[in-house]
This record gives sequence, structure tokens and C-alpha cells, in this order.
Amino acid sequence: MNQRESANIRDSSAKLRGSAFSTLFIWTALLLMLLPFITTFNSFLTSLFLKFHFYRVLQDWVVPYQAKAMASVLAVLPLPISVVATSKGFWLQGIFFELQWNCLGWQSVVLIIATFLTGMQGRFTTISRAETVIIGFLGTYLINILRIIIVGLLAIFLGRTGAILFHDFFSLAFVILWFFGFWWFSYSFVLEER
Repeated sequence: MNQRESANIRDSSAKLRGSAFSTLFIWTALLLMLLPFITTFNSFLTSLFLKFHFYRVLQDWVVPYQAKAMASVLAVLPLPISVVATSKGFWLQGIFFELQWNCLGWQSVVLIIATFLTGMQGRFTTISRAETVIIGFLGTYLINILRIIIVGLLAIFLGRTGAILFHDFFSLAFVILWFFGFWWFSYSFVLEER
């Protein structure tokens, strides 16, 4: 392969990456415009899922684990706070934060899968795709832990209203900012052309 062909391939891959990032940006803008409707729809979806018993797996198995993870992270923060985990949530400074299956971040998992479908279009190596998926899921998991911790800290330091505002409206924007950072990092450092 000569230098001209190599340059053409690099230009094509740069255009493809730019196109995928533009698509993600457009979808993000649409999601932000629809944020109030998404919040309402999530509440409706939650009420439907509660009628079925599929949520019990998350409630019985994942919630206790998440509560311990939250308590562990909060315990190591250099803040004068007390935290105790239970099987349904955690106590933080005498306030009980109940974790429900719907607050674990399943919406973020749906969104990260959707961004994988658009973001990994192209001729990327299998290894770099696998690395991107692992980083994406791990980062999404960690960002959801951080999101719940922020809600708890806001409740302690700003009160219930601040925590509810962040939980109901700004947490989706918080996760979407993570997606932008994740895809910038993936395109810049992880995804490699074949």
C-alpha cells in the first residue's frame, strides 16, 4: 500500500468518526429536548414493570450489592459523614436512601448499547471494539454509582429539593456528558482501524 492509499484510508476513517460523533451529538440534543417527556415516560415504564416480577432479580440481588458499594465509596470520602448499608439502601447521616431497581441505571445501559450501535460503525479491530465495550460498560456502571452518591450528598448538604432536582432532571444530562467523554476517549485512544 502506498502513501496516497494510506492517507485516503486515514481521511475516510476520520470522516466516519466525525460522522458517528455528529450522529451521537444530534441524538444527545434530541434527548435533552425531550428530557421532561423521558422523565415522565420512565415513571410510566416503572409502574408497568412493577406489575411484573422481572424487577425482583434486580431488587433482590443487585440492590444489596449496590447499597454496599455506595456505602463503601461514601465511607472513604474525606467528609465527616456516617454511612451504613442495608439490603434495601443505605443510611447517610441519619437519612435512609432506598435504592430501587429503577434507580440503578438501567436507562444508561440502554443508552450505552444504542451508542455502541452508532459509534462503532467502521472498520475497527475486534480487540479495540472489545476494549471499547468493556470501558463503556465499566464507565457507565461507575458513573451511575457516582450519580447516586451525588444525590445522597446533595440531600445531606442542600436538602431534599436539590437531591430530587438532580435525580429527576440533571442525572440524565450527567450520564450523557459521560457518553461524550467516553466516545471522545474511545475515538482518540482506544478504537484502531484494521
